[in-house]
Amino acid sequence: MYSSYIPIIVLLGALGTVDCLECYSCSGVSSVNSCISTTQCRTEQSCYTNSFTSGQDTKFTMGCTNNDQCGIQSGIVGRDVSERETDCHECCSTERCNNQLCVHFKPTTCMDDVKVDCAYLNAMFNICKDIQHSKNVCPKFCGLCTLVDGNWAEWSQWSACDVTCEKGIQTRKRTCTNPEPAHNGLYCVGNKTDTKACLLQPCPIHGGWTGWENWGACSVTCDVGVQRRVRNCTNPYPSRFGDHCFGDPLEYKICMQAPCANGGWSSWGTWTTCSATCDGGLRSRFRNCSNPSPSLHGQYCAGPATEVDDCNQKQCVSEVVFLAHALSTYNVSSGARFIFTTNLVNVGGAYSNTTGYFTAPVGGSYSFSYQFCLYSTGKNMYVNIMINNTYYSASHYYEANTYVCNSSKIFVHLKKGDRVWVKCYSATNGTRLVEDSQHMNTFSGILIRT
Repeated sequence: MYSSYIPIIVLLGALGTVDCLECYSCSGVSSVNSCISTTQCRTEQSCYTNSFTSGQDTKFTMGCTNNDQCGIQSGIVGRDVSERETDCHECCSTERCNNQLCVHFKPTTCMDDVKVDCAYLNAMFNICKDIQHSKNVCPKFCGLCTLVDGNWAEWSQWSACDVTCEKGIQTRKRTCTNPEPAHNGLYCVGNKTDTKACLLQPCPIHGGWTGWENWGACSVTCDVGVQRRVRNCTNPYPSRFGDHCFGDPLEYKICMQAPCANGGWSSWGTWTTCSATCDGGLRSRFRNCSNPSPSLHGQYCAGPATEVDDCNQKQCVSEVVFLAHALSTYNVSSGARFIFTTNLVNVGGAYSNTTGYFTAPVGGSYSFSYQFCLYSTGKNMYVNIMINNTYYSASHYYEANTYVCNSSKIFVHLKKGDRVWVKCYSATNGTRLVEDSQHMNTFSGILIRT
């Protein structure tokens, strides 16, 4: 009895030197000993035997094969696991040598093949790793004496038909428990489920709906109405105790016709009282979409229902006048804004002695003036009146021998919110102003007319 490892370690060197072998040749036989026909191989071919397990039966095929099919890949080492579990492919290179290939003791015998050096093969090819082949060749050496391959138990009873009428399927099952595989033994080969057809009495015919008919006419001639359509339970008609169709035979939907009436505006109502008595207010008036009112599907009136208008535009402020003095600093610097900290007069509250800005409370014609008293001998100072950020006047101050106070005045027209202030355009370093009982620096303004 030859081992599957003989082609790997013994015959590989001889395969290329033996010509025209005569080998046993059979296909699908149950026993290698029953094969008596032979065939003549070609050059570079060897004898081979292949076995395949189907269920609990093993079939053998014998003949010639190319030498390159007899290498390690066709032996134990490196073969696919699924192939290793189901088939054997072994080669030899002497006359009619293949009637003893793929024939090994069963694992339950637990005897190592006498023609195989198990220790040597394990050292060379680690054969004990390939349990499904080594169990037949070296079971004792590889410690596989307890290995048990699985076998099918008896089939269960057929199940009931899976339908209640006409054609269906019955099933039965079996388990791999006679015995159950143990210690890396093979699982049973084949299906664990079997089926067969079953035929019962004819099924009942359940009713089916026909297609919907066309929609009927709308129930009204204007605005919103209802349409309906029908279907019948005759596709097919229920028979053999079949169910009637489920659902409604009638279906309804809303239909929109032309509007019965579109809306129209009533006349405008009277104006409301103005929201302010001066400086501009608002008044409003209303109208209703009721001449006529729109029907259910009619359009609402186009345009606004409310109208708003300006009223009482005359200005509330009639008098604005201010006079301020006492500067926040008397050291003059170019680009600085003069801030007069004391208000002698401030009717209308338009001048701020914290920012130096006069803010026009109403639009109109105004007059502004300013006066500065220079203290430093030989110093120059240029002053501008600014409206918002625009220059509206320019004055030059120069003191040669004594104190000097100069003033300037302008007339301007302002819009409400315009801001007026006094700016030092430029000044010689060290320029100072003076203020005492005889010299006063002032900024003043008055509303002439609105």
